[in-house]
Amino acid sequence: MSPSAVPKKRTLAEELSLLRQRQRDRRRRSATAAGAGLAVIVGGVWPLLGVGLQPGGHAPMPICAIGSTALRADVDADGRPDEIRGLNREGAGSVVFRRGGDLTTVHVDDARGFWPKLRGAPKEDMATRGTFGDFDGDGYLDLALFYSQRDEGDSPRDSMLVHEVRYGPLARDLSSDRTGPIRIGRSAFVYGVWTTDTDHDGRAELQVSQSEGDGMAARHVGRQRGDGISVSDDEADLYAGADWPEPELGRLGFPACGARQ
Repeated sequence: MSPSAVPKKRTLAEELSLLRQRQRDRRRRSATAAGAGLAVIVGGVWPLLGVGLQPGGHAPMPICAIGSTALRADVDADGRPDEIRGLNREGAGSVVFRRGGDLTTVHVDDARGFWPKLRGAPKEDMATRGTFGDFDGDGYLDLALFYSQRDEGDSPRDSMLVHEVRYGPLARDLSSDRTGPIRIGRSAFVYGVWTTDTDHDGRAELQVSQSEGDGMAARHVGRQRGDGISVSDDEADLYAGADWPEPELGRLGFPACGARQ
């Protein structure tokens, strides 16, 4: 081997510089892999958290009733009418969003969001109740939402993880940038919720049927107060849970839809 073919021996300084360069390269590769993993995690978790969906900016459109258990309204303020269906006294309705020929259905039970679902996972007999109405009178539909635990036998459980109002316009996952508390005196199970406008002032009243224990339920009325809804401690009605009255839903708070609406 000729002298020119013999590899040149690196100095200590050169060896240290090369070692540092290799360490930097490894860190960059690790950071790139971690970033890709984080992107996958974020892409998978963010939809569960309800982050990123926003309503449109269209002005309020007329709200009207279809029969006694459905409403037509522009829930997400995109200028297209949507339908709120299944407005029964149990508060288990759904919204059918329209975009061109596509229909997307979101149930009230899906509106709780990631963290309430996570907190409620270890508990048995949890139930979501929700109803729609214009509680603050701004022309957009709002959502009153409860997530509470059923009675254990005849004894109420003191477990209500969600009691909030989401002010419209709502996003397509029924989330909102503006929420407020539903101030209610007890955390017992909510059998059902619905809305009325008995004084015809353009602001919905929240009707709440809540367990009193021993198989009894009481109806309480809530109204917009300040930053949320305050539910009265006074009992409007008291009845056996199986015999509670069936209200004529839908028409109570809004006029019937015309042929062209």
